Amino acid sequence: MASKDKATVTIIPDVESWAKAAASNLCNVAEKVAVAPAPKVLGEERLRFSVLRETAETSIARLTAKEGIDRDRCLYVITLDDAVDPEALKSAFCDAKKRDDLKLPQDNQLISDVLYVGSSCATKNRKRTLRSRLRQHLIRSDKGTYALSLAEWTSKLSGGIIVKGWQYPYIGEGPEGEVSGRKIVLAVEDWLAAETRPMFGRRGSRN
Repeated sequence: MASKDKATVTIIPDVESWAKAAASNLCNVAEKVAVAPAPKVLGEERLRFSVLRETAETSIARLTAKEGIDRDRCLYVITLDDAVDPEALKSAFCDAKKRDDLKLPQDNQLISDVLYVGSSCATKNRKRTLRSRLRQHLIRSDKGTYALSLAEWTSKLSGGIIVKGWQYPYIGEGPEGEVSGRKIVLAVEDWLAAETRPMFGRRGSRN
């Protein structure tokens, strides 16, 4: 019987080097973020909860209508308009969280006019686009994907939301440029979430 190829063995660095190596990696990311160009504004859309299911597609189309329809390397922020009662929205969210057919994001235990801060970073193995991500948040997501699915549980609430989007230009070429661009977007997303303190969505460094 032919012998099997030996599996590749990954050598874990000595723990004494972890802190210094991690700090060096963070410094490299920080340097890239500091010199990154400002993102381009994609637009702003205002939608009412009572007709969200009927109007969301039109607003999403406007935010993703320009060149580069994939809208990779994007950031978006969903805020509440002045007519929304945040406490009533939080109660409706908690009720919807009990449903088996929805996978709603993390509750940050906050009352805020910022609902969610997110990004859209496509990779070779993940073709997520801003268009599909906004559909998941504004209308409904697949059962296995965390998203707000707002049309499923906000139709009886007063007021609505404001959706704003931005897109970063390409940062370099090839795979290395793709990775650099993604790290920049995620670092800015984490900072923006810390600044705005959204009601829902995972926070913390993911770069």
